[in-house]
Amino acid sequence: MSGFDANWLHQREPFDLAARSGTLAAQFCAAVASSANGPLRIIDLAAGAGANFRALAPLLHGDQDWLLVDHDPVLLDAQQAQIARWATDQGWSCHALEGGLSVDTGSARWRVRGHLLDLAQSLEQLELAGFDGVTTTAFLDLVSAAWLDRLGALLAHARRPLLATLTVDGQRDWLPRLPADKFIHDAFLRHQSGDKGFGASLGSAATPCLADRLTAHGYLVRTARSDWHIGADQRDMLLKMVEESLAVACATEPTASPLFAKWSDERTAQIASRQLLLTVGHLDLLALPPA
Repeated sequence: MSGFDANWLHQREPFDLAARSGTLAAQFCAAVASSANGPLRIIDLAAGAGANFRALAPLLHGDQDWLLVDHDPVLLDAQQAQIARWATDQGWSCHALEGGLSVDTGSARWRVRGHLLDLAQSLEQLELAGFDGVTTTAFLDLVSAAWLDRLGALLAHARRPLLATLTVDGQRDWLPRLPADKFIHDAFLRHQSGDKGFGASLGSAATPCLADRLTAHGYLVRTARSDWHIGADQRDMLLKMVEESLAVACATEPTASPLFAKWSDERTAQIASRQLLLTVGHLDLLALPPA
């Protein structure tokens, strides 16, 4: 499952790029390169429209072979279009090949293929040992503890490094503050724990939960903050976050809808007058297998 449309993924991508931990990304790239024999092979879980590929491929250098896994055929189609547009914008050549695309930067060639798979039901169909590294982004807060147990077991068996970026940690700081912020936030946290197709979602507990499981498997685990900082001039994103917060709060606590609507009106007025700032908390996680 993804639960996201391509337009939203496109809107959030610049904020994700600015927030990602450069230190953990560099350490992941070094770990992958040290074990590779031939083109680097990366598998991206819940790949959406291919943002992880666009963020990490230029950092990895050299020839690469990416498998982008998602259950949504619409997003798999969006991968092709967005990667081709991105490559062209960078001045690189891009052409279709069977099952995907080939991007030629002049100094390296990157093969990118989409793969349709329901990760909730069929995670164990993936042969992680056939890849040099595993990535995922903005995904783990949607899954259950039982699903993380399955992922941890597969990683431990394959002994492959993992870079999991931009997992929600539950923090949302609106400035200036309003009395209704607490009620909005409580509703958001309750919504996070709902079933998103993988069982009861871990939400903000996902990163520490996975860290504990992989540490128990002998992995070296590091985390770093990767918060969004949405400024007063970034009005479209602020409006999107207010609209999302209102919809989630009303769905979670319908009886309080008038309170939430008033909160939304106040926040929208602040956006119009460029008075609103928002920090959305995320964590990146790097897990390196035992030597």
